[in-house]
Amino acid sequence: MLRSTFLGYKTATSALKVNQNHLDVVGQNISNINTKGYTRQRLDISSLSFNTGNMKFGTAGVIIGQGVEANGVSQYRDAFLDLRYRMETTKLGSESVQLEALTDLESVLDEIKMDKLDAQFSDLLTQLHSLTSIPSDPVLEGVVRTSAEILTQMLNDYSRDIETIYEQQLTYLKEGALVKVNQLTENIAKLNQQIKESNISGNPALELNDQRNMLIDELANYIDIEVDVIPLNIGGGKTVDEIVIRLGNTDFDLVNRNFSSEIKVNDVSKIIEINITTFEKDADGVVKDSDGNPTYNADQNITSTIKGGQIDGYLKFLNGKGEFATADDKTAYNKVADVKGVQYYSNMLDTLAYKFADTMNELNKTANGDDKPLFQSRDGSDITARNIKIHDDWADATGSYITNTKETGHGDTSGAVDNILRMINAFNSDYEFTSKEGKGLFEGTFQEFLSYTTTKLNLQVADVEISHDTYTETQFHIDYARSSMSSVDLNEEGVNLLQYSKSYNAAARLMTTLDEMLETLINRMGV
Repeated sequence: MLRSTFLGYKTATSALKVNQNHLDVVGQNISNINTKGYTRQRLDISSLSFNTGNMKFGTAGVIIGQGVEANGVSQYRDAFLDLRYRMETTKLGSESVQLEALTDLESVLDEIKMDKLDAQFSDLLTQLHSLTSIPSDPVLEGVVRTSAEILTQMLNDYSRDIETIYEQQLTYLKEGALVKVNQLTENIAKLNQQIKESNISGNPALELNDQRNMLIDELANYIDIEVDVIPLNIGGGKTVDEIVIRLGNTDFDLVNRNFSSEIKVNDVSKIIEINITTFEKDADGVVKDSDGNPTYNADQNITSTIKGGQIDGYLKFLNGKGEFATADDKTAYNKVADVKGVQYYSNMLDTLAYKFADTMNELNKTANGDDKPLFQSRDGSDITARNIKIHDDWADATGSYITNTKETGHGDTSGAVDNILRMINAFNSDYEFTSKEGKGLFEGTFQEFLSYTTTKLNLQVADVEISHDTYTETQFHIDYARSSMSSVDLNEEGVNLLQYSKSYNAAARLMTTLDEMLETLINRMGV
């Protein structure tokens, strides 16, 4: 029994059509080979076959298919690689911010140069040694006073420079990272709406998906995210995918379908807090008002729930207090005692300034125990690196001010140097440095404490740099694997071009052969 006359034509025409579609997709890929974020596309095809509702009325004998059918266009993309890439991007974003900020801080507390704080402590010690030769000489004491004044000014400068870095990083957080996150979430929400509308109308909107994926990748650099795909039933047995972007493993939605939340900073205290506007939701999703806009609950504090990204890096640097963290600090930010940021090193410098000034003021008391302080604060509060200065009485003194001896009842004591020697010895004595909360920090001399602080910072920078390089390398390899799948390869597309061109020509040849067969069957068999 001969097959249906035009079934062969149907098979050939479907092959022509599908191979033409293949060539169109290849052309689309080649034309976008340099387009940033473009994902290689492919034609999804399936074999056609006879459809029979009841095999009683089906065709007897061998059943041969009816050709090929194009079901749509999709992308070469691996969701698992996207997830891994965004996870590494989140880690890298946090380390990048910390590395840059700590490097700036390291440049302030750089004790390698000869004219820095450690050298000034040594200079003051040298001048005190010189004073022992003529202890009551106002000229030599003036040199000591000048050296002490330079020391206090350097402490002031260090503190101001650290405060400048703090303000700079806070500005980067408020006017850079947070603004960028809000822009990204808003644009992703708009793209979600456009993609949904396109999918409902039957358009896969692959180029819009590429734009959205690029924005999601960029968002992962700023904050840790988790992307959920939620199917939406549009009727007729069809669904379209919508996405919800949450903060890490929390219930806080950054993007809920076509709505976006807003994050903002609260820096009322010395602990920087991040708040988020939360959607009011019910069983059907986000609750909307009469105008179709989402309704919001009260802002929520998400400071301690942020686990990565640039915002996490800023929070660690700005809030990290280490051993100086109080119970209230830990309530506001649970990592405050685990990391050492700008406030930790600022407090270390304040501890050094206070301990040094308190020790020298105590040593300069008179033989009768009367106060004769060498140092004071500018505002009357506790002495810190920011407000330390030489005492006004010492600055205004025209004669000898430093207590050279505490011996009494031995006649003229102007040449005695026992108390100056105590001051000199104070530079070489070990002290227990503690925080205001009584936590032990270090035991050693003033200069050793300074060296301990700078070394701790150097080691922290080195540690963060190692982590940064590790995450950079890992991200590169993941991105390479992702690009190997998703990016356009000209050689591969060239092979596809030849393959589909030959398939097209073969289908065309099949139609020519069928035409010749019908010519023979109709016009020649009756001769």
